[in-house]
Amino acid sequence: MGSTDGDNNDGITVLDVTTPGTPAYCFVNLGRSMRPLTAREYLRGYYTVPDLDQIDSLTDEEKQAQVYNLEAISNLADMPLVTKDTLSKVWPKEYGVVKDDDLESPATDQDQTLVSRLQKYRSLTSLEEVVAWLKDEAVSEVGVDLSRLPLDGQQLLTILKGLGPFKRLNVSGNHQVDKNVFLQILEAHKPLHWINIIGCSISKDDLKELFSNYKQLSYFVGRIIHPTFITGDPKNEFPNALRFTLISRQRQSDASSISLPFFGIDQLIQNLTDVVELCNDPYCTTLFVEPNAGNLSAIFASTRGKHENWHERDVEIVPRRSFDLLRGGGYDIVVHNFFNEQSKYAIIPPPVEGQQRKIMDISAFLKHLEEAGSPPSDPDAAKNLVDLVNSTFKLMLNLNAAMFEMARAAAMRERLTQDFE
Repeated sequence: MGSTDGDNNDGITVLDVTTPGTPAYCFVNLGRSMRPLTAREYLRGYYTVPDLDQIDSLTDEEKQAQVYNLEAISNLADMPLVTKDTLSKVWPKEYGVVKDDDLESPATDQDQTLVSRLQKYRSLTSLEEVVAWLKDEAVSEVGVDLSRLPLDGQQLLTILKGLGPFKRLNVSGNHQVDKNVFLQILEAHKPLHWINIIGCSISKDDLKELFSNYKQLSYFVGRIIHPTFITGDPKNEFPNALRFTLISRQRQSDASSISLPFFGIDQLIQNLTDVVELCNDPYCTTLFVEPNAGNLSAIFASTRGKHENWHERDVEIVPRRSFDLLRGGGYDIVVHNFFNEQSKYAIIPPPVEGQQRKIMDISAFLKHLEEAGSPPSDPDAAKNLVDLVNSTFKLMLNLNAAMFEMARAAAMRERLTQDFE
């Protein structure tokens, strides 16, 4: 598909995530310059800077709009710009063919760091020396970085054991990391907040097999950085680890639902906090705006700390749409919004053979996860969520048949929409 082939007016946003740690962006005015534009250039094409003698005559709304414009520009100020050469390589018919000798590939600081790192690694003569070196070089507040080091599976597992407890791990670019090594990492170091396995010998089929055969592991890993999880799982190939379903207060016959193939307790607490705050937002309530499939996906796709702003979040997974209440295993969280009475919620744990699935409240849910081996690292964030939920919702006593009918109707609309796309 060409960059100008979509249903668009006159502009597109391009994101280059070839190097996930340093993404680049640009805007392009279609049909005009067809060149990469910065946030300032693109925005100022529509919203010009007012003259100094005009500022005092602006309304409060117009002044606030200028503030929003400046914030939008500053949010992208430190992000690299996608080059014209990159656009040409992706869409040569639209941006022109680039000859190989026209391309520049200067050595970056990241390349030089990698070379130095490999040289140091190869100078070490024992595994004990490697562990001692990595404790200083690879371990930080961010986590453990073993990316691109030529370690075999057993060496990697031994080194990780010697590095002590950690919550984030980068083993990207290591072809020796296959599904078996990945499984051992997840089992030995749960719960993990984040693990990068890009460039490892782990396929989509490998991941499907792991999470089908070792379903419990899906409750102990917050984010897995792999191309598979950026597609949104449109064919529902992964088991459900957690499904969130919301029944609209505006249209009581409508339901929105998303599903995650895995989740971590800390990020889930932040995601649920964001959802409850959106339900409580007086501006949204006044304008009849509430969580729907779009903003639920945006919330549960996001990774951010409680002190980070929304624009500082990371998006490392695309939740899938899911309407099969209580099916496919995993946890189910159901929220039923109301206008004239207190909204309700229910949390249903995964099925256990020989036991009935009973509704639990938010406190019991967090305690259940903690007893299973996934305690929150920030008890204050957990308490804040419990207080928010208890002040906003009351617990459902049961899930009535109407809710399942709403979910099935929503699923039918979803399928019809896809058929016509």
